[in-house]
Amino acid sequence: MTLLDRLVVFLLFCSALGFLPSVTYAQAEDSSPSLLRSTDTNGIGSSPGEAQVTSQNPAPKLVICGVHHVGQCLKDLGHDQAGIWTSPLRIRANDAYWLAPFAAATGVALHYDAQAMQELGVDKTREDVSSTFSDVGLYSSIAGAAGLYFLGLAKNNDHLAETGRLGEEAMVNSFLVVEALKLATNRERPDEGNGRGGFWPHGSRSYETDGSFPSGHAAATFALAHVLALEYPSKRVQLAAYLLAAAVSASRVTAREHFPSDVLVGGTFGYLIGGYVVHHHASAYDTSAFSFAPLIQASTRTYGLRVEFAPSEVRLSSSVTKLLGRPQGTR
Repeated sequence: MTLLDRLVVFLLFCSALGFLPSVTYAQAEDSSPSLLRSTDTNGIGSSPGEAQVTSQNPAPKLVICGVHHVGQCLKDLGHDQAGIWTSPLRIRANDAYWLAPFAAATGVALHYDAQAMQELGVDKTREDVSSTFSDVGLYSSIAGAAGLYFLGLAKNNDHLAETGRLGEEAMVNSFLVVEALKLATNRERPDEGNGRGGFWPHGSRSYETDGSFPSGHAAATFALAHVLALEYPSKRVQLAAYLLAAAVSASRVTAREHFPSDVLVGGTFGYLIGGYVVHHHASAYDTSAFSFAPLIQASTRTYGLRVEFAPSEVRLSSSVTKLLGRPQGTR
């Protein structure tokens, strides 16, 4: 893709994300504890002289990224980017279980990149078909995520709408990360230079704004695939989403647009970004079992804070349930 093409894709991402109508996370407001939704403006049910401030001043409405809150979209993206780029600071010892294989696979791929492309050979027809397929896969992913949102809106399905919105957000985040890495690595594409994919091959004298490392197509499609897989943990949905992402990624190699290591790193980063967005913005991870309400007792001119814990409000995903373990006495 040329720089102009990448700019068009970025604008499509932002347009789809920024102009999605505002909608709250699934049942985020309706599932809040009754204390915060109290309509008792006279303090009925309280002790004499005690008034609940929350009954007269309801909790502020949750602001969600949308057409009426474009600033919130930018704020969410800013928070996402800050969390993504600082994530290496939060690496734990058990992350080595996936970091070590990923690093090893990346090293092997980088070593054999040039050989793999040489063995693949040159086939103009195959390259044209592969390039077209990968572009269609990317653009259809962008349009598909927006379509999921509008379909969910039309059917009054908050979960479906959330999936589309989070899919767009994950792809925008992946695009931003990929562009930053492309600028930082300045790698030649398979059809440039000596075909070995050198990083900064001519030093700072020659600078390429359309670098090869990593693949933006792979990152975006795997970001969306992971969002779909987490929002709808069905084997069929997961298989279809990941197969499409894998096919788009492979087609970038057969089109001689990227080296194998480019799509490996791009796909991995996209997968991680998709998971990050879901775990930080999905309603399933947003519900709190705690509520707080300030209290005022007029007779004694004292102030206090009421804390309410509602275990029924906790909704654990299957992955969290596996992490925490099953409660005793359950099967």
